[in-house]
Amino acid sequence: MVSIIYMLLATAMFFLQDTYFLLGGVEFSLKNPCIIGILFLALLNFTVTVRLDRVIILARHGVTQMLPLVIPFLFSSVIWVAQKADGVTIINGIGMIIPQILSIFVAASTLYLFGEKGIWYCLGAMCLANFLRVLAVIAQGGASAFFQEFITLLASFSGETGPLMLALEINDLTFAFGPFLIYLLLNRKETSHWLFWLVCSSVFFLIGLKRIAIPAVALGFFVAWLVRRMPEKAARQTALCLGAGMIFCSFMYIVGIRMGLFQYLQERLGINAMGRVEMFTNLEPYYDISITFMGRGTGFERFVDWASGVVYDTPRRTIMQIHNDFLRMYLNIGFIGYLVWLWGYLIVRLRYWFWQGGKDAGCLFLGICIYCFVLYATDNTIYYPYTMLACALVPMSCRFHDMAADIFEEHCVRWSKMGGNDFFEG
Repeated sequence: MVSIIYMLLATAMFFLQDTYFLLGGVEFSLKNPCIIGILFLALLNFTVTVRLDRVIILARHGVTQMLPLVIPFLFSSVIWVAQKADGVTIINGIGMIIPQILSIFVAASTLYLFGEKGIWYCLGAMCLANFLRVLAVIAQGGASAFFQEFITLLASFSGETGPLMLALEINDLTFAFGPFLIYLLLNRKETSHWLFWLVCSSVFFLIGLKRIAIPAVALGFFVAWLVRRMPEKAARQTALCLGAGMIFCSFMYIVGIRMGLFQYLQERLGINAMGRVEMFTNLEPYYDISITFMGRGTGFERFVDWASGVVYDTPRRTIMQIHNDFLRMYLNIGFIGYLVWLWGYLIVRLRYWFWQGGKDAGCLFLGICIYCFVLYATDNTIYYPYTMLACALVPMSCRFHDMAADIFEEHCVRWSKMGGNDFFEG
């Protein structure tokens, strides 16, 4: 019964992403009641089962995964106080962080309910939600037109997209399949029904095809596979060095943009920057490459239409976003905040996964980080809740049962030394 209720709620959560309702004049997504339902289901199940081993390991995993969310919030809070920001600005910023936190709670709830199998329940719900969307599009435009547009999409590598494919181009759901694909490619022998899950994930990944996502998955898998072939210590040290290199490269990418990288690519090399030159020009008045740059606070990008440079008094979700999550984060939390954020995002969490989950979990997490960083360079994926859910759930499920058993045994020994054995004996 629990699995059926979860599948219904999770499928509805993924399916109803862009369906909204009004409450007190404020627009809310219908996916939010589904999220609350999943959290309540896990809480209710906890009151009946009280699996302390899962709670302890999920608490550790959850805190680690939330670190890249807490750091921007702390730096933004200082910025809001220093700039005497109004309530609308603060609520807008917090409203961008809360969906990410909820995504991690959903991942933890899924693993509490089903253990390591939770990854397949979540992936199954994603596939089912996508399948329902495909059926709706086919009913609207016809099967023949659907398959013709799908073939054209693949043949043109998303260069030509028909109206039916556009209806299925939900970026968040498409990008969310990336971490699952990396997991499947790295764990063929350990995965039951591996071919079924790979085919399903690949098909829906391609239906909502995003060109940048394919090299992102390929690079993430290849680097993780290569590092995993090394001895444990060498793999950990290599991963940390790669993390440090990613921090350096992402910052130099921002510096390059400020110095006219995209103008050079467009004017000298003839590469179509797709409006990014004008967008980055409109961004220039709002940030500096300086250690004293404090940042504008999380959510600031919603006040400016970066395509035109028009500034609004209230935040808007429908304006042109910054197609560069590194620059977006730098703009929001400043020079120091950006480096601290990346340190928490990469170095701290890589150390944790290698320490807590061993080489397999550490390399898997490295692959997911590389996947995300490729996306961050050209897109707006950092605040996508479903992508965040996948990026949290996949590494958290790795060796979940073994880690839960080990950490619970450690705590039992510690409690017994503190006199906790009297408690367990009644």
